[in-house]
Amino acid sequence: MRKINYRILGLFSFIIFSWGLGWPANKVGLDYMSPHWYTAARMVTGTLTMMAFVIAIGKFSLPKWRDMPLICIIGLLQISLYMLFANIGMAYLPAGRASLIGYTTPLWIMPIAIIFFKEDAGWMKWMGFMLGVSGLLVLLSPWDMDWTDGNVIFGSAMLLLASFCWAISILCARYMQWNKSPLELIPWQLLVGTIPVIIYAMIKEPVISITWSTPLILSLVYTGILVTGLSYWSGVVINKELPTTIVSIGFLLVPVFSLAISAVFMHEVISAATMTAMVMIMAGLICVVV
Repeated sequence: MRKINYRILGLFSFIIFSWGLGWPANKVGLDYMSPHWYTAARMVTGTLTMMAFVIAIGKFSLPKWRDMPLICIIGLLQISLYMLFANIGMAYLPAGRASLIGYTTPLWIMPIAIIFFKEDAGWMKWMGFMLGVSGLLVLLSPWDMDWTDGNVIFGSAMLLLASFCWAISILCARYMQWNKSPLELIPWQLLVGTIPVIIYAMIKEPVISITWSTPLILSLVYTGILVTGLSYWSGVVINKELPTTIVSIGFLLVPVFSLAISAVFMHEVISAATMTAMVMIMAGLICVVV
């Protein structure tokens, strides 16, 4: 029987909790700031947090040229573009539905990993993939969406782009060569991801409009320190050490948890179909892990 890696299990649990709560927290923050500047603010918070953290524990080091491909790919795809597209899309859709579209990553990642990287594709993994994706489709319920609404189409497109960028970064983290640990590189990855977001925000919205409030500050503290800083480092560690099929299906637990949080705090309804889909996603994850 395979030995349980409690470190990876702990990091995965932390990501599910922090990212799941992060979607409703994002939605709260977007009530007081534009998507562009909210994303920039949480990026700056996360970058400063991780930079201070690695300095405090004595792990700070300047990157070398051989580290730049991983820094740029993860910084731009997984951090910058994913967060920017996700926050723009979330402004047009409810938090629960936005998190579902943002986590369609398995639709991209498992076929690519099997076809191009020759990952093991036993029948249990395919069954888990089909169960997970089917559960995701039931949760998303595209047949119930108003596709005549331009806001729905635009928001959904932004979130699908976000999920595709994340899928590519997961594959790169798994299969590219690491010369330093994820902890040593994450401050630089966050920095590379932050700069384009700030530039884009300045171009799109030169005049910053912020309605300062306690909910906004708490939202930025949570999404900046936990979701952007510590959780992104945890995610890179998991992407590097686990097969991409397990990672992609496992991350489907995030929108499941996010839906539960949204139902409690934002009064989004959990139907019988939603409960069925949650069970399907859990069953799919079990198949993939086994």
